[in-house]
Amino acid sequence: MRFRPCIDLHGGVVKQIVGSTLSAEKADGLTTNFVADKPSSWFAELYRKDKLTGGHIIKLGPGNDEAAREALQAWPG
Repeated sequence: MRFRPCIDLHGGVVKQIVGSTLSAEKADGLTTNFVADKPSSWFAELYRKDKLTGGHIIKLGPGNDEAAREALQAWPG
């Protein structure tokens, strides 16, 4: 089995969200397990340094384009 890194973005911030609480209709019911204090590019650089390939970025809702671009620019290709 191989670890595949993932960067989940919500509101432009890296977060781990309890999936069943994510709803387009009810934003105030969101439950998070983790909210990062580092930008998406930091995680991309960490994955690159550790040679963790096959990763992806998930944009959960609007407001994530810039954070996604920053992560992709940190590890182009």
